[in-house]
Amino acid sequence: MYGARKMTAALVSLAAVLSLTACEDGDAASGAGRAPVGLPAVESPGAQGAGAAEDGADGESAGRNGGGTGGAEGPDGLTTRERFMLDNLPEAGSVMAAGEYVQRFTTCEQYSIDPSDTRYYAMDEKFDESWGVRFRGVCDEGGGSRLRVFFTGTGEGMKAFQKAYHADIADRLGADPDAGIDGGFAVGRDFAVIAVDPGVLRRLSASHLLVLNCNPAFEARGDVRTAPALVDGCVLTDDFLF
Repeated sequence: MYGARKMTAALVSLAAVLSLTACEDGDAASGAGRAPVGLPAVESPGAQGAGAAEDGADGESAGRNGGGTGGAEGPDGLTTRERFMLDNLPEAGSVMAAGEYVQRFTTCEQYSIDPSDTRYYAMDEKFDESWGVRFRGVCDEGGGSRLRVFFTGTGEGMKAFQKAYHADIADRLGADPDAGIDGGFAVGRDFAVIAVDPGVLRRLSASHLLVLNCNPAFEARGDVRTAPALVDGCVLTDDFLF
């Protein structure tokens, strides 16, 4: 009789463990591949998909020191950490939505998409086409600082933006090889953000935006992680301390 009760208790305990495991697996599956709240869902462009992204987010420890990206390479040549970073890049869909997203992390008061707004730099309009910019937004950050948003759209628009930035950095380093240029733009899938005050941009470090760095001397250190940009010679990094 005692042996029967002991076996029954063991079976009940095993059933509870299996039930809990199934619930956890279901929760993980239901949350996979979600974009940041309020933004359109972004379909994973990689073959590994959202499962690899979650592995990179929760359990990836390799590469945390020395700036590595960690994880085994998948069919697309990306590590799980790189795929996680790229899969979670925000996509706004419009310049207004891009501004609203930025406002979650910064002050960004009096956001305007009026092309004639005097808070833009005079050179902004001049370079719009060559940089792949379709629409612009600008807002105040207090203390005379401002933040500018450039909407490029996905694909060729963002690629043109990164290519133009890479060329600009090359020109500046050609004039001054010792120039310490380690970023400036934080980018998503279809928009880029820059601020007069680097401290303002650092508030976006939790936004899933990544810093576009095209300095050939850049070297990821410590906990800094990188992922491939759309153009050779540049990387996307979570290093906002420039």
